[in-house]
Order: sequence, then structure tokens, then C-alpha cells
Amino acid sequence: MVFGNDPYNYNIYFSIASLLIILVAFIINASEETYDNRQKQLFGFIIADALVLNCAGLFHNLWLYIDVINSSVSIELNNAIVVLEKLAAYTMAYLSMLYMMAIYRIEMDTLWKRAILFIPQVYALLFFVCGFVSDFFYVFNEQGELHYNFPQGLSVGIGLWIYFPFAFYLFFMYARTMSTEKQVSIAVYFLLMFIAVPVRFLTRSTSMFEFGVSLAILLCVYTFQNPSEFADSVSGAGTRNALDFIVGNNLIQKKMFTVFGIYIERLNVITGGQSMETVSELLGQITAYLRQMSQDGNIFFTDDGNFLLIFPNIDPDDQMIEKVAEQIRKRFKESWIMNDQEIKLFQHPYVIGFPDEIDTLDKFNEVRGVINKAILHHNKDVLRVSDLNLKHVEHDKKIDSIVKRALEDGLLEVYYQPIYNPEAGKFISCEALLRLRDPHLGFISPAVFMPVAERNGKVIEIDSFVLDSVCKMLAESDAVAHGIEYVEVNLSVVDCIQANLADNVCRTMNKYGIEPAQINFEITETFEEGISSAMDENIQALISKGINFSMDDFGTGYSNIARIGTLPVNLFKLDKSIVQSAFESETSYMVMINMVKIIKSLGKKIVAEGVETEEQAKQIIRVGCDNIQGFFYARPMPRNQFLEFLRNNNH
Repeated sequence: MVFGNDPYNYNIYFSIASLLIILVAFIINASEETYDNRQKQLFGFIIADALVLNCAGLFHNLWLYIDVINSSVSIELNNAIVVLEKLAAYTMAYLSMLYMMAIYRIEMDTLWKRAILFIPQVYALLFFVCGFVSDFFYVFNEQGELHYNFPQGLSVGIGLWIYFPFAFYLFFMYARTMSTEKQVSIAVYFLLMFIAVPVRFLTRSTSMFEFGVSLAILLCVYTFQNPSEFADSVSGAGTRNALDFIVGNNLIQKKMFTVFGIYIERLNVITGGQSMETVSELLGQITAYLRQMSQDGNIFFTDDGNFLLIFPNIDPDDQMIEKVAEQIRKRFKESWIMNDQEIKLFQHPYVIGFPDEIDTLDKFNEVRGVINKAILHHNKDVLRVSDLNLKHVEHDKKIDSIVKRALEDGLLEVYYQPIYNPEAGKFISCEALLRLRDPHLGFISPAVFMPVAERNGKVIEIDSFVLDSVCKMLAESDAVAHGIEYVEVNLSVVDCIQANLADNVCRTMNKYGIEPAQINFEITETFEEGISSAMDENIQALISKGINFSMDDFGTGYSNIARIGTLPVNLFKLDKSIVQSAFESETSYMVMINMVKIIKSLGKKIVAEGVETEEQAKQIIRVGCDNIQGFFYARPMPRNQFLEFLRNNNH
């Protein structure tokens, strides 16, 4: 028989198409580095089994329908290849079950469980191997086609179908830990496998079965084996989705495990503005080192400066946790390489125990939010859940929800606190301060909602709102006519690392016709020269436009005397804690005086914050501070009240 229009020849077309699909799946899977090694290994076995299945099936169809091959290959060899095809087909169900269990990270921890799972596969293997020595199970006809003997053939089919109820059970139990896309994908995967079995018996076409298997495998390549969701291409670690998926599955299975986290201080600032290659180089070094600490080689990175490891069957008090913490501590005392330069990174470890301390995925994510706020103020070696005050978790969830809709709901308002200049005898500037008023909770302090805004990504929109409000106030009011020379506006570190910061600021100022000298941006002492190229470029770009900078909360952060002269600021704002303590002890008063002398000797100006009494104001003026800000002169006030204050006090 030659290649023609016989319907059976379509078996060859389906076999070729199936083989091509598997080859595509193989190439894609081989070119991607999936983070879960066991899952990748099992999927590799599935592809290898599918290649054997499709190659054997194609060979058998060619032998059946092409005379040249039929005449040159013995029927015995054809029969052996058909048996190999059947073995591969029945092995596919078993491998698929193992693969599904690897996705859900289910382990058969006892011998009898593994034996039960393997029994249907063993029966199928013995079924086909015994066919070589007996005709009891199946026979080959003269055309080289395999025919099952009833009911023996049905028994091996039932053995195969036993896996499907188990797959349905796993899907029912654990699918909720997946995204909807993955739930659909795994359901379609097993549906294709399930449908292919009766289609095979009804049509007596192995090619249809092979085609269904190939489609199912290709589907997995683009979902479960697609590394973009579960593996971070920059750090090489698992993503937040991968972490949540594993934690969720472990909790459903009621496993005991510990999450060991390492928060790296200001990592986003350090890497901000760097090229992707540079960031990948640094994060890759950290991932490679921490992977050595993990029992299964899995390490996760969550984009907020946190690397996390999972230790199965270990509680937070286990001695291994202390050993890991000590090893990591020693490594971080050494330098890391970024842009061919050595840099120092500061790590803060923490541990979370499951399920004793945390028993749900939602609570895990809530606790991590509390940890991110508390860890920098923690003095112990390893932060534990027991060290946290978790009574504010529900409150923080409410604040997060309020902040996310604050702009849309009109909950934000800019207040202004006048700043007094003793030499001029009037108020020459003011600080723009943000206020959030919720209908139910009332006023919420910026110290509470701004860190939340930084975490949920709303801080940039909020800061843009403040600058726009300030520029609008200056343009539409008589504040300048009544003596206001400039307004101080807070600029967060998150703003400073945005690539388009300078352009956005200039666009807003041009919109209202505001001169650069009318805006003074406040940065905190967390700014360090060279910490981020984007930050350096943004600040220098704004300075070149004529915008001035001031150092807010000076005296509470990282600065030392040697660095004061190098900071790109014209104005230093003494933090209110420095001012208040100066009037509580003679030593603190002398510290403040010397700080003022050093700053003034460098040609910089000073604002003293937190002045609350007339006596404090007189002393501050006496030591040489240029400007004074505090409740003694004026509290922060809404726009209209502020403008009225200027009309009444700046004559």
C-alpha cells in the first residue's frame, strides 16, 4: 500500500503532527530554566515518554501503510515497537500523576502509599511484557495490529483509569491555591488525557491518543513549565507567586515548616536606576549563596528586599535555624560585587513557623507586612513572630484599603505650616503637610499611612497630588504677595529613584507658571550620595533647574560631620527631637549649638523644628538659627486658613 487517500493514512498525519508538537514542547522546555527542579525533572520524563510514544506510533503507522517499510522491516520488530508504544502510553498516566503531585508538592512519605500509586503501573508493565510469552492478554494479527483479549484488555484499561479519580481528588483539594488560568490548564490537561482513552478504543487509532497527549503536554509548557510566573528572571529565585503557592499547599496538607526570611536594607534604593544586567548580577549572587542554605535548593525573592527560604519539618526554634542565621550573618559582613565595585549590604533575619504561629496564607502575608515595618527597629539577631505586636494587623488592612482609594474619594488635603524668619520679622516660607481624613476613622497620621502608601505603590501618585496642590495654591492665591518666598515639599526616596522625576516636576511647575526658586524639596538623611545613579541624576537635574533642597529631620539619621558639606542641600532642618532635648539638658544644648555652628560655617541655612514656647524661640534665635517652625508660631492649617493667617500676620 502506498501513501494515498485511504482514511487510515490520516493516522500518519496525526502521528507526524503529534511528534512535531512534542519536539516543540521539548525545545521550549529545554531552553527555559524552571525554578522547581523536581517538577522540571518529572516533566522531562513526560516529554521523553511522549517522544517514545509518538516515535513508536509513527513507525507502526508507516509500517502499516507504506509498502517499502512494510517489506523491509520484519513483523516481529513491528510487534515489539507496538508493545513499546503501549508501555509508553500506559506509563503516561503514572507520570502525569507524579507530575501533578510535584506541582502541589505532595510527597508519598510512606512505602505503602508509593506502592499503591505504583500498582496500576506495575500491572500494565507486566500485562505487556507477558504478551511476549503468552497469548492470554493480547494477540497480533497478520497485519501487525494488536488485539486485546476480553476481559483482560479491559482490566488494563481500568487500571489506567484508576489514576483519573485520584487526579480529580487532588484537583478538588488543592486547585484553590492556583490562579484561575492554572486551574483551567490542569483540568484541560487531564481532560485531554481522559478523552483520548475512549477515542482510542472507539476509533482503534493510537494516533488520536498520541495527538491528545501532545496537546496536553504543550499546554503545560505554556502554563506550569512557563518560568515567568514562578521564576524571577532577574534574581533567578522563585517569585512571590511561587512562595504563596508553596506555602498555601503546605498549609492545606497541614505540614510543619519554617519560613526563614532575610530583609536586605534599602535594596530597592541601592538597585534603583541600575541597568537590568547590574541588578541581575547582584541579586544572582545573593540567590546563589542562599540557595546553598536551603535543603531543597529553593529560594524566593519578593521584590521588596526580602529573600525567603523554606525549611520543611522544622520549627523556628530548631538549632538548624540558628546555624543558618549565623552563616548568613558572616557572609553579609563581607562585600558583594555590583558594577565591578564592592558594596556592603545589611541584612535583617526573621523566622515564621507554620502552622503553629501562622495557619493561613492571608495571615502569612499580613504578618510579613508587620515584619517589614518592625524589622529595622529590632535589636535581636532573629526576629520572631512572638516579638511582633499583631493586634494592629486588622487596623493596617483598613489603612491599606483607605490609602488605595484616598485620591479617588477625595480624602487627602494639603495643610501648610508657616515658617518664621526672625531677621525679616515675618513668615517667609511654609511646609506642605499631607492630611488624610477618613469618614469613619477620622484623621490618620502621615506616620501611619505614608509607609502603607510606599508598600502598596500609591506614594508616587500621592506625592504628585501634593506638588500639584502646592503649585496651584501659589499660582491662584496671594501667598507670594504676602511674603511667601518658597514652599517646602517632602520628596520620598521612592520619588527620587523614578527615572522621569525631573520631567514630571518641571511639567507640573510649568502648568501653573511656578518659578523653580518657589519650591524647596525636603529629603531625609536616608539619602546617601552614590547610593543610586537614578537618585543622583534626578537631584542634580532638579538642582540645575534652580530648585533647592533641604535636609529634613537632621540629626536623627546616618549623617556625620564629614558628610554635611557634601550633601546637595542649602538648608538643614534640625529635627524637633534635637530642639526639645536641647532644653532638657546642658549637654544636649551644647550639641545643638555646635551643630548650628558647623552648618553655618559651611554657608548653609537652618530651620529649627518643633519650637513650642516663647523661651525656646528666644534661645533658638540667640544661637543663630535662620528660620523657626513650630506650634509656638503656628500649627499646620488648611489652605484658606493659611492664606488668612498670612494676611493677618505678614504686614
